[in-house]
Amino acid sequence: MNAQTQDTRTPKMPLVAIAVLVACVTAFVGIARLTGIGVADVSDEPFVERMQVRFLDEADGGVGAYEPETDVVLHVFQPGEGGFVRTALRSLGLNRRKLGIGPQPPYELHKSATGHVVLFDPTTHKSITLDAFGDANEADFAQLFDLPTERDVP
Repeated sequence: MNAQTQDTRTPKMPLVAIAVLVACVTAFVGIARLTGIGVADVSDEPFVERMQVRFLDEADGGVGAYEPETDVVLHVFQPGEGGFVRTALRSLGLNRRKLGIGPQPPYELHKSATGHVVLFDPTTHKSITLDAFGDANEADFAQLFDLPTERDVP
């Protein structure tokens, strides 16, 4: 053998460790999917409150939340705030654009007895469970339930 020939054998221990890791992750995912252990599902929770909201882009870059029947402004997420609101609406809006649906049909916000909030698009039947993205992001949408509307004014 030449003195400059290098030993190019792959060490077996790292390969065995990687194979064990992949097998364990696959097993844990399989067990979780079959048994439901570790999976949070709020879809069976009954909703106690529901409201329709139309979201429209404002001229200044904000996002306005409107009551669909009266076009009363519920809240405006100013530029620089409500980043998650924009992201969630863009995600659902993409599905609407693919189907040729504009921004006029309202979205629905559903609130469960335990306070979970879901943003639902009745035109595409897509939804986003908002607490999956953190309490602060869910609170951006949940605050709309607490705002006074034209119906509340005597």
